[in-house]
Amino acid sequence: MPELPEVETIVGDLAPLLTGARIIRVQVWDPRLVRFPGAEDFNRRLTGRIIRTMTRRGKYVVVELDQGLTWLVHLRMTGRLLTRLEPGERHQRAQFTLDNGVNLSYCDLRRFGDMWAFWPGEEEHLGGFQTLGPEPLGEEYNPDWLLAAFAGRKAAVKALLLNQSIVAGLGNIYADEALFLAGIHPARSGCSLTAEECGTLAAAVKTVIAGAIAGRGTTFRDYRSGLGTVGNYQQRLQVYGRAGEPCFSCGETLERMRIGGRTSVFCPRCQLQVRQAGEI
Repeated sequence: MPELPEVETIVGDLAPLLTGARIIRVQVWDPRLVRFPGAEDFNRRLTGRIIRTMTRRGKYVVVELDQGLTWLVHLRMTGRLLTRLEPGERHQRAQFTLDNGVNLSYCDLRRFGDMWAFWPGEEEHLGGFQTLGPEPLGEEYNPDWLLAAFAGRKAAVKALLLNQSIVAGLGNIYADEALFLAGIHPARSGCSLTAEECGTLAAAVKTVIAGAIAGRGTTFRDYRSGLGTVGNYQQRLQVYGRAGEPCFSCGETLERMRIGGRTSVFCPRCQLQVRQAGEI
């Protein structure tokens, strides 16, 4: 799934090509793509609108159009926004033709992606977008925020990091990498982390996310930038996708476990599981 660094890269590639252009034709071949207001109304709303800005919030692409309309895109598992289609592309779900000659295509193998087109006052239809937590590179995301967010929560810290109301845009890849960098076991309960550990973890998240943005994201299979290129950060991954291989830091064999329905990879030596309160 494209996480914050991948979406940031896509937006960075596409914004200079799209900003200021007018959408002159909208073609949606998979109506399930449109969550609100329905495929036909979605087409009508976007056609003729001018793209004012293109930004990112969490894992969402946020396109501000003229007259106050907002176009929201979530790529989910395998969604891609491209200006250049690969030969033989079979998963194109929508296309947006602009008056500057750019054709923006939305492709999605698994068809989980979502789009919305909403006016001010229609935010009730946006679901999780309305409850996003702070951005990991923003000032609001800090040790005090994490300590307060984890207080009283017995859920595993890995699961809490994936909670988009606690930190926006963090996903499985970068949660594993941040926990490794911080030396914190993914199964630790959130409430067991000390203020010092929350500080270490907050800093680790920022470091990992900034590095992944600089590396233009991580590509294993599906992810491509807005220009169709692959990411580079997979070459720097310390634990994610490496279960059974030796830890780069200590040589211990990396282990895998399921937390909250998601696979977590960690080093049992570098990320010790401390005893939780009440355990024997």
